[in-house]
Amino acid sequence: MTTAIFIVIFARKKWWIDLNGHTQGPFLSKDSALAEATKHAKDLARAGHRSEVQLSEPGERSHIVYQSAEQGFLGRAAALVDH
Repeated sequence: MTTAIFIVIFARKKWWIDLNGHTQGPFLSKDSALAEATKHAKDLARAGHRSEVQLSEPGERSHIVYQSAEQGFLGRAAALVDH
């Protein structure tokens, strides 16, 4: 089963959500884009699909801000977190 990865990005002075090359937005704030992406990801998770939301900020490392809870899958998030 593939994972739907929603990537929140900053481009052209606005925040956007990208899912497999399809964009949604613009959003006026990072928080509003993250909230919308997380809502979509949680909707997919409730329907039984794997999903995650990643944040890609200028000058920062991309990181996961939401991941559907599935046994064995959370290890991937732990490996990606910068401790």
